[in-house]
Amino acid sequence: MMLKIFPAERMQTDYPWQLWAVGWLAIFKAILWLAYEPAVPDAVLRLVGWKYLLGAAPFLVCGVGLWRRERWAAWGLTVLAAVDLALLIGMPQSIHAYRVDSEVFLFSVILSVVVQVCGGPVGDLLILCAAPAMFRNTRKTGATSK
Repeated sequence: MMLKIFPAERMQTDYPWQLWAVGWLAIFKAILWLAYEPAVPDAVLRLVGWKYLLGAAPFLVCGVGLWRRERWAAWGLTVLAAVDLALLIGMPQSIHAYRVDSEVFLFSVILSVVVQVCGGPVGDLLILCAAPAMFRNTRKTGATSK
């Protein structure tokens, strides 16, 4: 069995752009944390680190599964995004882990926005908002390919 990460149907004009966008967002959420270290207290850094470490593989798998139009991937991303937001609500001081500090103010603002969208709570909200489109455009488990 050969795993296709990028399905051939993604190049067709009727492929749902929401699946493609949310799949990439899930991939970014899984790997963006490797690019920076937030300047937060050790306890919060440890919590956020464990959250990313345990969440990286599920986000990767669900992102690729969503591209392949798998319903389980839509469920997985919806649950992962909700859990991510619940953890943020449970420990609100971890919001500071999504800010990028730099000596150049504009650089800090731009990178913080990118981290908020691609790795933080804004991305989770976008995934939850896209949930209806994800479920509408995915196949039920065991359904034949289109």
